[in-house]
Amino acid sequence: MRILDKYIFKELTFTFIAVLLVLLLITFGSEATKLLADAMKGEVPASVVLQLLLLKIPAALEIILPLVALLAIMLAVGRLYQDQEMVVMNSCAISPVYFKKITFAFLLPVALLTTWISLFLTPWSYQQEREIISQAQTISPVAGLVAGKFNPLPNNQGVLYAKSINEQGKMRSIWLKYQSKENDLVLVAPKGQFEWINNRVVLVLEEGFSYRGLHGQEEVTVQKYARFEGYLPELTPAKLRAKLFEKPTFELIGSTDLKEQAMLQWRLVTPLGIIVLGLLGLKMSKTGPREGRFARIFFALVLYILYNQLLVVGRDGISNGGWPVWLGLWPVPVLFAWFALSDFKKLRFIKSLPLRSKRT
Repeated sequence: MRILDKYIFKELTFTFIAVLLVLLLITFGSEATKLLADAMKGEVPASVVLQLLLLKIPAALEIILPLVALLAIMLAVGRLYQDQEMVVMNSCAISPVYFKKITFAFLLPVALLTTWISLFLTPWSYQQEREIISQAQTISPVAGLVAGKFNPLPNNQGVLYAKSINEQGKMRSIWLKYQSKENDLVLVAPKGQFEWINNRVVLVLEEGFSYRGLHGQEEVTVQKYARFEGYLPELTPAKLRAKLFEKPTFELIGSTDLKEQAMLQWRLVTPLGIIVLGLLGLKMSKTGPREGRFARIFFALVLYILYNQLLVVGRDGISNGGWPVWLGLWPVPVLFAWFALSDFKKLRFIKSLPLRSKRT
């Protein structure tokens, strides 16, 4: 590798990392605010906020990496123009084709990493997020219980005592007094826990005894049970269903469902945006002597939003049958790639050739 290659790669790498960190901080600032608000409302247990935040990294990278490639190439190469280094390189017979090649070589590993993130890591992260929330909701009835104390149940349904409660929500030496209009029930068991059964959170007690009629006029009834399942409506959160985003890519390949085919197209096209927008950033990095280094960033953001929205519109069109599946989302990156690689000055020169010949 030549010294110039190392220098260009160094500039691109440092700028890419800096832009990536800034955008990640902005993205996770909003995500952390949403998760903390949900935790305050009780919709998400506070103990899993950090885990959920980390699981949102793959989905965030899938969205912001094309923007990072666009901005990083613009800033890194734009600095070369502002410091007149590009003028020196051009005077040394270094053509623009060289920068296209080195930009492509820099973006190719990033695109391959994005492919792995989009096809495998992002669906896995969505699946893990749902499982963690479901597991936390199962344990959440135990989260407010204090071991070694009599804990009142919601709406004065009774009192629950457990000598010990571990992190998985398993309880030892349980005493439960469940009181309702129909009966007065006291349960004793050496162990128990909360479980999901038929989309309900059920208190499961094992190898215990039940006592009825201790505080009434009825006859006291004592029964021994191997397993007791008690349903407490106030402790049952909503069961989360599997979403399309978490479906593995291999299951989407042979699917005939339009929504699943649209999701497959989205995952396949996403890595291509790294290279397309990166080359577009190279084209937009050229600035004049009196033109600021950040003069075209706003225009670059507009192009990124346009690129992303066209992909979203195409995905929705495939989902509802308004866009052919065989064509997919490929026209969008192909159009932007043509814009990034075309030399419009040469096109204008070709158009002007007949006019010049007539004058001569």
